[in-house]
Formats: sequence, C-alpha cells, structure tokens
Amino acid sequence: MKKPAELRLIKKYQNRRLYDTATSTYIILEDIKQMVMDGDIIQVLDVKSEIDVTRSVLLQIILDEEVNATPIFSNDFLFQIIRFYGKAFQPAVSPFLEQGMDLLRQTQKRFYSQLKATHPKESIPSSLELWKEFWSERGPNVQQNIFEYLTASTTNFLQVQEQVKDQFQTHAESLMSMIKFPFSTTKGSK
Repeated sequence: MKKPAELRLIKKYQNRRLYDTATSTYIILEDIKQMVMDGDIIQVLDVKSEIDVTRSVLLQIILDEEVNATPIFSNDFLFQIIRFYGKAFQPAVSPFLEQGMDLLRQTQKRFYSQLKATHPKESIPSSLELWKEFWSERGPNVQQNIFEYLTASTTNFLQVQEQVKDQFQTHAESLMSMIKFPFSTTKGSK
C-alpha cells in the first residue's frame, strides 16, 4: 500500500538555487520534476519574500519539457488558452482541463491494472511501449470520449449560466417595479 504523499518544502534563493528542506540538499528543476512524477506534493517558497512560487517553478518545468522534449501542447491549444485570459469563462477553464486530465489518468491507470492482471510480470514489455500501442489503437476513442464529456459539461455550464442570467433579469425587473419614485414622469407637471 502506497503511503500518502507528504508536502515537500523547497526554498528558492535569490540566486535561483533550490534547497530541499527534507533532504537538506540543493536540488535542480529536474529533481523537482522527478518528485512530482513520483507523486510528491511540493511547495516552493521564495526565501526573501516568503511568497509561494510553486506555480512559476512548475511552469518552468513544463516550459523546459515543451522546448526540449516532445511537446504536449500544440500551438493552437496554447493560442486558445491565452485567449481565455481576462474573459468571463477564465475561471471555468481550469476545472475543464483538470477533468480531462483526470479522465486520461484514470484511463491509463485502468490500462496498467488490467495489464498487470492479465500478464505475468516477466512477459510484460516496456510499459511505455504498451501505452504507445494502446494509444495508437484506442487513442481516438479515448479522445472522443473526453471530447464528449467536456462538450456535455460545457453545455451544462452554459445552460446554468443562462438560467442564472434569466433569474437575475426576472428579479431585477421585479425589484424595479416595486420601487416607487417620488417624482412624476409625466410632462407638464411641476
């Protein structure tokens, strides 16, 4: 049984050095990447300001991966993300992306558990190779399922938003009809 992940506190110094308080050693971004991949929960604090800079460190790891490895994000996807900033739907983007990632993670987890149940360890080729094979055969179906789920969620969100708007308008109109103004609006009266 896997033990629950503990918070790993990392201190970031002005010279950009990172210090792991759990091991009392200096580390690099690659070490933090490995911690995350191992399931650790990390928090990075700027030593001088004590501000949480975890997001910027995680984004730097993602940027390094996108530039130096096989990218996950297409240019079109990045354009779309940027276009959501400052828009009314911005708060809804993260939950949708998280749900999509969670669905993909659950699919991968089920794939590996089914693989372990059906194959003895010594006959299992590289899990990466099996995942690539699975994805090439079933990837379009998985993508379609995620797309349908997100489309349905988006439709539901838009319907709720429309209902809230309608309710607001109804209540605003009721409130305005209840307000009696002390002055007359007819011409000629003084």
